[in-house]
Amino acid sequence: MSPMKWSELKEKRFGTGGARAGYLRARNAYRLAERVRLLREARGITQAEMAARMRTTQSAIARLESGGTYPTLSTLERVSDALGAELVVEFKDSLRPRTVPMLTSVATRVLPVTRRHRTVTRRAKKTARRKR
Repeated sequence: MSPMKWSELKEKRFGTGGARAGYLRARNAYRLAERVRLLREARGITQAEMAARMRTTQSAIARLESGGTYPTLSTLERVSDALGAELVVEFKDSLRPRTVPMLTSVATRVLPVTRRHRTVTRRAKKTARRKR
């Protein structure tokens, strides 16, 4: 029996549905964690300061920023409040190619809703003015 190459083993394991789903979930957690960390650092806030603003512990922020947790929507809202950032939850159609003009144009007309009040994008305001 000859030893299996890493590329063959990786392909074999990644071909299973569970492995693929786990990889995608971990990748999404890492991307979210990275965005939170970069935004916190851009604001000049330490993990301890962010934890105090969110009324949690510094270790919870460290776990969030390392991708070790899958935060709930309420946690993400607390993160956005602590960082003074708008929380945007978005779905992308993975079944269609990314260059679908209809989806892009519809997405730019959607009015984003924040927790405290409704805000209207500049494009939606211009559209509303034109219709008058």
